[in-house]
Amino acid sequence: MSAPHEASVFAVAGTASAGRPVGAVRATVLCYRVLLRQIVSAGRLWALGALGAAMILVGWVVGNAAEDGTDGLVDPLLTGASYADGFGLILIVPIVSLVFAAAALGDARDDGTLVYLWLRPIGRAPLALGAACAAVTVALPLCVAPTVAGGWLATDFVAGSGAVALGALAAAALGAVAYSCVFVLLGLLFRKAVLWGIAYVLLWEGLAVGLGDFAERLSLRGYARAVLARIADVDLGFTTYGLVAAIFVLASVSALSLVLATVRLGRLDVD
Repeated sequence: MSAPHEASVFAVAGTASAGRPVGAVRATVLCYRVLLRQIVSAGRLWALGALGAAMILVGWVVGNAAEDGTDGLVDPLLTGASYADGFGLILIVPIVSLVFAAAALGDARDDGTLVYLWLRPIGRAPLALGAACAAVTVALPLCVAPTVAGGWLATDFVAGSGAVALGALAAAALGAVAYSCVFVLLGLLFRKAVLWGIAYVLLWEGLAVGLGDFAERLSLRGYARAVLARIADVDLGFTTYGLVAAIFVLASVSALSLVLATVRLGRLDVD
């Protein structure tokens, strides 16, 4: 981290009095502001924005190809939902969430700036929540916009395409929140969290889910895909649970990850 940026982080952290406990809400806002500055960089935004733009472009190509087809056997709604699932939920959402969430506390710990927050009378739960909120703030538009636009374009705007877009929006948003919470925890557990996260996304979320219903039940993507399938009213396979159950699981995983991150922060030595 550059010296000016480090100084600005310290200045924000120093706004809380060192002598008095900081309330939970104020502490969360403080941590959010500090960590949001920490994770946002032009390089990350450009690279991940370009990935999202590529998804939108390919979705437009897929939609035009479906329009030009002559066999009449292709369901445009299934094509759009499958594209939102196969490109958005399997690649864009987890990768974008990983990059920002793993860095939220992982980078601050590695470069020594986390100690600035450690010196404040701040609880560990607000720090974990602030980190997750910072990651979600940046990741959410970069996940939702390409997943929704790509899936919608791939339907070629046929009747019912709005439901596909709505399902993609809900699935991408819920998935981004859940992945961000999980990867905040991952950033505290491993030094090279991005590498571990990529391995998890590619080997488990990408491959194991295709093995059947049991594997899907152990995958965040499986529940996000269920949200998409139920709202869009399409059959994406292996979605044997309902919309409410899928949302409940994603929310529960998010909450549990933050609790574990709080516990990990309480046991972490920072110098």
